[in-house]
Amino acid sequence: MYWIKRLLQALLLIMLLLAGYRVALHVYVWLNSAERIAARSEEETRSVVHWLSPDRPLIYTFPTSRTVAIRVLSNAIFASQTVFDRPINYAIEYRLLDSQDNELEKHVYHHASKLALEEGQQQVKQLIEDRQALAVTSGQSFYVDWQQLTRASKISLRLIPEEPSLRGVVVRIHGKTPTNADDVTRTWLKLPEQWRERMTSYHTLGSSGLQPQQVANAVSYDWRKLAPQGIPGIDFDADILYESLPYNVITYDFSAEQFDLDGYYTRAGLSASIRLTNTGSLSVQTQGDVNDLQLIWHDLTQRQAPQPLSLTGTDDPTRFLLPELQPGLLVIHSQTEMITTWRDQQDQIIAPLHSYYYQLDEASQVAYTVQGGSDIQLDMRGPAGSTMQLNIYDSQLQRLRTETLTLSGQSGGFDRLITPETRREAITDSEKRFLRLSPQAHRITLSSTHAVAVKLQSRHGAMHHQNYVCATLCDAPQTGFTEVGAWFSQSADNEFDFIEQQKILKVRLFSAPPPLEEKQTGYLSQALFVRLPVSNTALVYSPPKYFAPPEPPAPFQYAPLTSLATLHSAQRDIRGAGSLTAPIPRVITLSDNGIRYTEQDITQLDLLPNLSDPSLRHFINLGKPRDYWKVRLFQLQPGQTLKQDYRGKDKPMAIVIKPFTRGTHAADPLLIQTQLDGRFSQSVTDEYSIARKRYALAPEHGLPAFLLHPKNPALTAYPSVTLTIGSDIETLNELSVSAEQTLWFALLEEYATPPPQPQWWQHEY
Repeated sequence: MYWIKRLLQALLLIMLLLAGYRVALHVYVWLNSAERIAARSEEETRSVVHWLSPDRPLIYTFPTSRTVAIRVLSNAIFASQTVFDRPINYAIEYRLLDSQDNELEKHVYHHASKLALEEGQQQVKQLIEDRQALAVTSGQSFYVDWQQLTRASKISLRLIPEEPSLRGVVVRIHGKTPTNADDVTRTWLKLPEQWRERMTSYHTLGSSGLQPQQVANAVSYDWRKLAPQGIPGIDFDADILYESLPYNVITYDFSAEQFDLDGYYTRAGLSASIRLTNTGSLSVQTQGDVNDLQLIWHDLTQRQAPQPLSLTGTDDPTRFLLPELQPGLLVIHSQTEMITTWRDQQDQIIAPLHSYYYQLDEASQVAYTVQGGSDIQLDMRGPAGSTMQLNIYDSQLQRLRTETLTLSGQSGGFDRLITPETRREAITDSEKRFLRLSPQAHRITLSSTHAVAVKLQSRHGAMHHQNYVCATLCDAPQTGFTEVGAWFSQSADNEFDFIEQQKILKVRLFSAPPPLEEKQTGYLSQALFVRLPVSNTALVYSPPKYFAPPEPPAPFQYAPLTSLATLHSAQRDIRGAGSLTAPIPRVITLSDNGIRYTEQDITQLDLLPNLSDPSLRHFINLGKPRDYWKVRLFQLQPGQTLKQDYRGKDKPMAIVIKPFTRGTHAADPLLIQTQLDGRFSQSVTDEYSIARKRYALAPEHGLPAFLLHPKNPALTAYPSVTLTIGSDIETLNELSVSAEQTLWFALLEEYATPPPQPQWWQHEY
């Protein structure tokens, strides 16, 4: 009996050891199969997700009376990480049902997303399914708001796959319901920190971006997760998604046709453009008939006419090259619907600009808190004849003034609206109004009975506007100069209401080519000899606009002397004419050594110019085209300020500073400061003049300039500075100009009536 008991004990121990070994083996295999794709941050969360089916829809039930919105968050799933560079396209069909399963509405929402990046962007995502680590795209979401939920009590979701490599799509559904808390502030503080972080991640990019009203909204409403109807594992499949906070839900720009999210969409009446800031080549991938694609390069200085471009083929039949483009504007046209994706020489995608507007209508108005004494810019888009009401209040909410603004509703065919249904639609051009607020202003409301899109930007009137300026387009180099924008966008006090009602419009912005403006105005220069006694004449290359009509050349306009026949013909004409009423033509010679500059009229030349000597450059005020102008430049020393008085004089339309420095190897930008002093309008205006500006001007080595000096004629040209004197300046008192390097410049003023003849100090013979 004893040995039987011992044998049974041994058998029981062996069975327990075998069972323990089997459990441990299963745990080991499970842990190995759940190995992470990439290292995760500590801010990690797990979510139960449900697989969507293209055949059998998932149905979620929610309380109609307590649900004000439904949020559908989805992720596309792949078996491996294979396609990082292109978007993943899929669509979700959703139906709203009543309690009797009758269909109320049916919509299809298209999505485009990319695989989540692993490093540095807090988008680490991993799905554990059948002991495999699957690749997951960044989250995409859409909302169903209360206007669609007034009679619905169920929502049905079905997958529409649009990619053959798509393994599937998982979803999480949340219903937005009000909480029962009386004191939202105290309730917020009682919530665990992890819950607060999780709740705010659904509303914003993080707690640092929350406004007090958004905190209240985050507590007043809760997002409760919905479960699909049926039995898990039989009626639907559930899974676990690992990801880090915040969720980083990214909504890309795409259309219902599922174009690439980084693409440029064009069709008849809707064009696109790319601002080229560097010289180099571009590559383009096309979706559509490439023969229908029209590409035109525009010179923003308008010295050259627009040039049509031709694509160069590559081994890829959908990819083409545009070699060696100069800075300027590339305009893209097509008559049929087409999508193009553009990359620079480093193979980086060139993304267009975006902007966001609040959609006003009879049911929605936007409110801003503003700083008294600041300046505001209203950026509006709306149909022709639509109006917008502007109300300004003080801190006691007493109305200070009311303005009614009327829109013209013009469309240039470049900007486009991205609709909630993912379509691209044409939108009217931006129209701006400016207003300088009184010190008592504290609050602004904007309302309209029409569908008007608006955003508000503000600035302080005395703040510097710092800008790096090139002749065409360029990127500011890392030289220590910090650009400071003129305007800064403000968030509305009730922004969350617009987010909740899906009334924030997403607009893609494209630049239109510059218009052809034949100016009928004239430029006048002031004599600065008293305040700036150091001056000298210079020969400056100043080509006309390509579309400017030809005008008779003036004696102060010169051309390079390339043939002695021109000189001999002029000398014969002078000898045969006898007495002359016009000035005798002159020859200017610039030398690289010895006497650097000489000037003689053609009747007193000791020797004929040697045109074969490369160290000599000759100019004559005969022939065409005569693109070199002889002007007088004044010298401004560093730290010295020129103050130009305009009291009691006609207000010019604009003031132009044409700057130069000595030498030809300037690499550093020229720093200039300007300040306008006068009486500024307190009414709503279409124009706005920035009082204080600071420029960093890039050297323009392509425009030759020579100081007519016997020792050192070398000059470097810089882009001109144009100060527009807008209608918001009622009276101009003074202009102040200073520079941080020795500056040679000409100061020109633009008037509607051209001067009868040039002043001798502006253009000298």
